[in-house]
Amino acid sequence: MAAKRCLMIGGGGMAGGWISNFTQHFADRIEVVAVADVSDDVLARQGAALGLGDDALYTDFAEACASVEADFCGIAVPPQFHAPAAIAAMRAGMPVLSEKPIADTLEAAKEMLSVANETGLPCGIIQNYRYAPNKQELVAIRDEGRLGRLQHIVGRYACDYRKPASWGAWRHTMEFGLLFEGSVHHFDMLRFLSGGDCETLVGFGWDPEWSSFEHFSSGIYAMRMDNGVHAVYEGNSSAAGIMNCWNSEHYRAEFEEGCVEIAGGDTVTIHRAGQESESYEAPSIPWHAHLHLFDEYLNWLDGGPPSVTRIQDNIKSYALVIAAMETTTDGQPKRIADYLIDIS
Repeated sequence: MAAKRCLMIGGGGMAGGWISNFTQHFADRIEVVAVADVSDDVLARQGAALGLGDDALYTDFAEACASVEADFCGIAVPPQFHAPAAIAAMRAGMPVLSEKPIADTLEAAKEMLSVANETGLPCGIIQNYRYAPNKQELVAIRDEGRLGRLQHIVGRYACDYRKPASWGAWRHTMEFGLLFEGSVHHFDMLRFLSGGDCETLVGFGWDPEWSSFEHFSSGIYAMRMDNGVHAVYEGNSSAAGIMNCWNSEHYRAEFEEGCVEIAGGDTVTIHRAGQESESYEAPSIPWHAHLHLFDEYLNWLDGGPPSVTRIQDNIKSYALVIAAMETTTDGQPKRIADYLIDIS
C-alpha cells in the first residue's frame, strides 16, 4: 500500500518530534510532502532533512492547505491555531491528526468538531499518555474484574517548575496553564482508567506565593463519573517535594478487593488488606504513546476502526478542562452535559 502523503503544520518543537517519528518508524507508511511553519529557519532545516523544495515550504498554513495535495494533515502548533488549521485542512478535503488540546476555547473546539462531522473526515486528537503498559494493565485489571468492582481513582501530577521559564516561558504567563497544558492529559487519563465519562466536576485552583507562574499553577478537582466511579485529581506545577512529573504521574485505583498503584516505569503494584503487596512489570504493548496513535490513525485511514481519541470522544475530556477553569473561577459544581448539550 502506498505511503500516506502528509502536510505537516508545524516543523519545530513537538512537530519536529512528529516528523522524526514519521521518518524513523513509519517511513514506509508516511511521506511528508509539505511543511508549514512561521519560522524560515525551521522550514529550511526540515526542507533539507526531508528533501523538499521551496515550493513545498509554507509560512501560511491556510495557503498550504489550499495548495498541497495530501492524504492527511498533521497539526502540532500552539493550541490557538489547532482549530483554524484543522478546519482549513478539512475544508480542503484532508483528514486531520492534531495535538491536544483540541483548541484554545470551547467554541473553537465545537466548530472543529462540527466541521469533522459535516465532512465525515477522520479527525484524531493526540492523547499519548493512555498508551503505556502500566495504564493498559490497570484497565485490563478493571475490565477483567481481577479485584472486583472499581470504587474510585486518585491521580497526582507534580513537577518542579518554580524556576521561571522552566516549563517553557509561555506556559508561565498564560491563563490556566496547569489545566490547558497539563490537566488536559490527566483528566483524559481519569476518564480512560475509570471507564466512565464525567457527570459532575468541582474543585479549586490557586497559585502559591513562591510560584513562578502568573496564573494558577496548582489545583485539586473531584469528579463523579456516569458509571458510579469517583475520581480525585491533584495538579501541582510548583512542587517542591515528591515528584510525579511527566511519564511518572501517580495513579491509585481503589477496587472492591484491593488497590492498584502505578507511576513511573512499567511497574504495577497491587495491595490487598492483610497481605504483602505484589509488584510486577506490566505486559508490553506493540506501540507506545505517539507511535500508537500514529499507527492507529493510519489504520483508520486505511479503513480500520476510528481512533479511540477521535475528536467526537475527546471533546468529553476537553470539556473537563473548561469546567475546571469555570469551577475554579466561581466555586460552583459543573455538570459536564451542560458543556456538550449543543453538539451532535
